[in-house]
Amino acid sequence: MTKFTKVLIIPAIIINLSACAAFTEVSSSTSSTSDAVTPDVTLNEFVNKRYVAIRHDAANGGGENLDALAQLLGEKDKQAFAEKMKLNFDSVFKNVDQPSEIIVRIETQVISKKA
Repeated sequence: MTKFTKVLIIPAIIINLSACAAFTEVSSSTSSTSDAVTPDVTLNEFVNKRYVAIRHDAANGGGENLDALAQLLGEKDKQAFAEKMKLNFDSVFKNVDQPSEIIVRIETQVISKKA
């Protein structure tokens, strides 16, 4: 191979590898929450991994993370669950040290309350 050919091939290979890495990063970061909720995913795992998104959805009164959390908690009315999470936002999320702490708070302050 000539020196000129090597100069053209090496940058082309680097560009292709960079494009593959960028595609993998984007495609893995855009996976939906719904495919993250499987029988193998425990409530603690889900809350620990999705805490920030759950908190955001609760503040907004709904979203796919709250829907998935409601499903894991056995709540049938996802809209009512989301509304209660928004109403009880401070009591659920204030002074949280570990994300999994919100599970007990949700069970006692959101689910056990009527309307």
